Amino acid sequence: MIVSIANQKGGSAKSTTAAALAQAAAHSGKKTLAIDLDPQGNLSFFLAANTARAGSFELMEGQPAAEVIQHTEDGIDVIAASWNLQTISSYKGSARRLRTALEPAAEYDLIFIDTPPTAGELQYNALMASDQLIIPLQADIGGLQGLYQMADTAKKIQQGNPALTLTGFILTRHGGRSTLARQMTETIKERAAEMQIPFLIAIREAVAIREAQTLQRSLYKYAPNSKPAADYMQLLEELTK
Repeated sequence: MIVSIANQKGGSAKSTTAAALAQAAAHSGKKTLAIDLDPQGNLSFFLAANTARAGSFELMEGQPAAEVIQHTEDGIDVIAASWNLQTISSYKGSARRLRTALEPAAEYDLIFIDTPPTAGELQYNALMASDQLIIPLQADIGGLQGLYQMADTAKKIQQGNPALTLTGFILTRHGGRSTLARQMTETIKERAAEMQIPFLIAIREAVAIREAQTLQRSLYKYAPNSKPAADYMQLLEELTK
């Protein structure tokens, strides 16, 4: 199963979600591959990949996946990002090149793809290659706008990849303490229901996840009993049940 984590709004905890799901999958004994298609490379850093051996640009340019995969200490295979991804160009049929490149990687139980926070060639390739799409949001007006944008993009991509399912959205860095946050949470859920987009889970805020990222440690080794660890594991179980 190939899962894209995507949002066209920045600051949605997209890379955090991709990393935590990959860590949860590896912790659960699943053979896991994480692909970083965001030139910023946050997923690569969080998973302690060697960014000097970046491979996602080469993958997009036709190099076999097996030649650009790194094996990490946490048991997650990673294809790291590089700034060269910014130079990727489009051409007729180019949105299917990632899908073609990943065909030999069928031995993985789960493949997670982190995407840049913009519509374009990299995001379209990720969605064309994926079975599922998760949209991470924060409970604010930008999150609602991001939901509309990604729902529209997914609908267009499904014309070329009917296997793509918009699995649902998650709320990230969720505290829900302020009146505005609670109101926006309910508004987003209502608008999503109107578009038939399922609400999956609210990922609770905790400093442990930022600490684990800074230390490049798996959340399930650094803080396995933290609230985000429990929430992301629940999300993984929902995806794979």
